[in-house]
Amino acid sequence: MLKAIYLILFVGTLTTAALVVFLNRTVYAALALIAMMLGLTGIFIVIQAPFVALIQLFIYAGAIMVLFLYVIMLVNPRHDEPLLPPLLTRRWLAVTLAVFLGLLLAAWSVYALARAGDSVVFQTVAVADLANVMFSKYLLPFELTSVLLLIAIVGAILIARRS
Repeated sequence: MLKAIYLILFVGTLTTAALVVFLNRTVYAALALIAMMLGLTGIFIVIQAPFVALIQLFIYAGAIMVLFLYVIMLVNPRHDEPLLPPLLTRRWLAVTLAVFLGLLLAAWSVYALARAGDSVVFQTVAVADLANVMFSKYLLPFELTSVLLLIAIVGAILIARRS
């Protein structure tokens, strides 16, 4: 039963991720991104990682996506034109890379599920252990991610002022 739910969530998450890339309207793409993050939350619940599922739901699907939607509305309020002209070669390169990574992820998931058999056992991690690892071993990537988000917000504000 868990395998079936996992595979349904996996296919749904990949589908909504593809919609993010291929939808022409930015608001619809952001809504598809929210659906993708909700699918990831479901996957985390299936693999018995409730803390990561809650973080995914509250921080990414909630707070970050509200910020993204606000910036999209601020930058492009009346018309929905792409900021850069679409180039056919870039799109085909992106499609090829997305299909390759999707197939790789699907193959890995099928392999992992087949290897686990019917007795799917996942290791649970305490929140304190996760915090210790995140703020000791992975402190630099954690802080670089926050700087990257800050740069994206400043860039969106500069683009909004220019137009």
